[in-house]
Amino acid sequence: MSETVLAFLRLAVALPLVLLLCVVVLKYLVPRTLAGFAHARRMRVVEQLPLGPKTGMSLVQVGECYYLLVCHEGAVTVVKEMDQLPAVLKNEPPAEMKPLRPEAVVGRLLLRRTGGGPAGFPGGTRKAGGR
Repeated sequence: MSETVLAFLRLAVALPLVLLLCVVVLKYLVPRTLAGFAHARRMRVVEQLPLGPKTGMSLVQVGECYYLLVCHEGAVTVVKEMDQLPAVLKNEPPAEMKPLRPEAVVGRLLLRRTGGGPAGFPGGTRKAGGR
């Protein structure tokens, strides 16, 4: 038998044994070793708020302290450290906001798109059907 065939046979026997050993280690030994870390959480993300495409703000609890973090391109900055969780904000619109009328919204869209709107809408002086 040539040396090449013998080397190929050794590879064909050794490779499955190594793969089987990897599966056993990853499936049985690693979860048992890391089991103590899985139950004891020391940190948690309380809330996240996106500020832009690559920027966000996070409220993180570490032990008994809370940290307000800003995450941006390649960096994380601590904005504020707090001893207790901040109060929850209500989702109510500000008092100065008024509900919009549908015709006002449509009129603004027509003005923006064509430079003028049909008669009867705010700022509209065009005649229907004409450009």
